[in-house]
Amino acid sequence: MSNLSYTLIDYKAIHPFRFWAIAIGLVLLIIGLAFLLRWLYGPQQNKLLGSRTASRKVLLPVIVIQVLIILGLVGLKVHDGMTLAYIAENTSISSSEYIFGIDVSHYQGRINWKEVRTSRHPIEYVFIRSTMGADGRDMHFKENWKKAKEHNYIRGAYHYYRPNENSTRQFENYRSQVALGTGDFIPILDVEKESIYGRENLVKGVLNWLKLAEEAYGVKPMIYTGLTFYQDILKDHVDDYPLWIAAYSGKHRLKNEAWTFHQFTEHVRVKGIGTTVDGNDFKGQLEDLKQMCME
Repeated sequence: MSNLSYTLIDYKAIHPFRFWAIAIGLVLLIIGLAFLLRWLYGPQQNKLLGSRTASRKVLLPVIVIQVLIILGLVGLKVHDGMTLAYIAENTSISSSEYIFGIDVSHYQGRINWKEVRTSRHPIEYVFIRSTMGADGRDMHFKENWKKAKEHNYIRGAYHYYRPNENSTRQFENYRSQVALGTGDFIPILDVEKESIYGRENLVKGVLNWLKLAEEAYGVKPMIYTGLTFYQDILKDHVDDYPLWIAAYSGKHRLKNEAWTFHQFTEHVRVKGIGTTVDGNDFKGQLEDLKQMCME
């Protein structure tokens, strides 16, 4: 059975043009209703619209059109990725013998974590983007980081690696934003793109980031990457680190690779989130999952 949910919108997040369009539409709707009531229950004749019958013919279609325009404007996607819509959760996509979780960033817009907590997906953990490159910060990280903890999810913070930027500065950026505590996932590095300086330099930078993270946090970090990227570039260089592999193969699991997490789809619909999100499975039991966390 599908689970219908309502994704709330923060009016402050609406693009200014749409906000004013909605406001003007509402004012026009109120004026239209006022005219309709006046001519339906007022004098039989009116200089502007004539008889009641004429007023009905003119005003009713106008009001219907206004209502449709307002609903259409409100339902449009807003600038930070949220929508005002009913979302049917596709719970069958997360049904398996593995432990399920999702990952989010500011591309998901402002998340209603209270609604997410009532999702019928068996979400145990959430990966949250924190930083990008030497100076990029995810605009919703602090809120998502705090709310995920408040709603009792195991949370992890990942850094998006920009291959053409200094790896030490990239780690310093991550370190400045992410304070990992007991129960949080180990540090996570997301590597997806090749470097203009060549593959050897890319691998050197990635290993430097991982080394700095291990020194700072006292644990081996985890690395996220795509299956082909891993096989072509990173394999044999990062074998000592837990591996989170992206391969959108659905229920078909990765073979011949020692994966710890498998990002198997990007089409999970979760109540409280206005866009689809990535779905991930952990290969192990809940106690094994907790071993991936800070002590």
